[in-house]
Amino acid sequence: MKSTLLCAVVIFVVFRMLPIGLCGEIRFRHHFVDRDLPGNSWGQTAVADLDRDGRLDYITGKSRGQMVWYRQISLTQWERHILGEDSPSDVGGAVLDVDGDGWMDFVTGGAWYRNPQRPTEGPFERIVFDKELQGVHDVVVADVNGDGRLDVLTMSDRNNIRWYQIPENPRELWVRTDIGPSVHAGLAVGDLDGDGDLDVIRSNLWFENVDGKGKTWNVHENIPFGNPSPPYALATRCIAVDIDSDGDLDLVMTENEIRGGRIGWLENLGYGKAWNLHLLPQGDASIRGAYHSLIVADFDLDGDWDVFSCEMEGIMGEKLPRWFVWENVDGKGQNWVEHVVLDAGLGGHEAVAGDFDGDGDLDIISKLWRPRKDNANGGKNHVDLLENLRR
Repeated sequence: MKSTLLCAVVIFVVFRMLPIGLCGEIRFRHHFVDRDLPGNSWGQTAVADLDRDGRLDYITGKSRGQMVWYRQISLTQWERHILGEDSPSDVGGAVLDVDGDGWMDFVTGGAWYRNPQRPTEGPFERIVFDKELQGVHDVVVADVNGDGRLDVLTMSDRNNIRWYQIPENPRELWVRTDIGPSVHAGLAVGDLDGDGDLDVIRSNLWFENVDGKGKTWNVHENIPFGNPSPPYALATRCIAVDIDSDGDLDLVMTENEIRGGRIGWLENLGYGKAWNLHLLPQGDASIRGAYHSLIVADFDLDGDWDVFSCEMEGIMGEKLPRWFVWENVDGKGQNWVEHVVLDAGLGGHEAVAGDFDGDGDLDIISKLWRPRKDNANGGKNHVDLLENLRR
């Protein structure tokens, strides 16, 4: 399969350093991965070493369209290859080794794309596991039933929240179990009640995994987050993680489809029975663009969780879009510093993280849903990598 060789260009970016007295520093260097990604409505994103050469690669796919993957030669040189066609997803996608052959495959909507083991030579094989599952916004991989094998959870505007157990022969139809009603976006998993199994979070409520096997679910409508306004009521991004290091899982959330949406973390006040919302600080008074990305990771390598998001180009704020890291200064989620890590007229959507240069810290990669005519790439679509300079 003929590939497109893409040489990244380093652009000048203004970085903010940590104030005096805070440990470490948070700095990133920008690289273009692709300055001419064709079309728009690019949704699905994932990171994996698809060709097993020891370097992480990047996947993105168009809403119900073509998927591509970028083979990393170096941080400044990438090859674009076709992964497959006719994605059933709008945004949702995830990587896992579906068939257990040691090669990472890609799941999107009701289909999975089998890695041909020579991925640079041709597209992945498309295999449908549920032909009725369409328009999926969220795909999450987790062991729902506790059998030691990964399952696939999906949420869609057209369908409910459900999870699929992958059969021994993954070419067969996958076993589906319904969980509950969906919203546009905001699916996450984690053991919120501390009973040793995985529960499911959906914006303003969570589903308790009652039997630990994913067959019986109890709904708790007690999470105080999410904008109820149309057209995408309660759409969020969500990650379950112990922000305050007290031994239980909290929630980090953004309101992801609206201008001026909030970003914050919800403190678990006891087995998921009650929550206390802590909004993350904003370094200026400008209305922000949509936060349609969320990464929680230790970006500064100080042993606690930091938070990343960036503004979309498609749903703009008052300023040109920026990329942010909120530093968890005290490690307890009570003291945060916002760092603008990219301010270059370039937005992002569905950003993901990985150690692309193998230096032990996490870098960030993203693309657009659709470009703005006044962006810093001549109005064209783009894929961007932020190299973490912590090490």
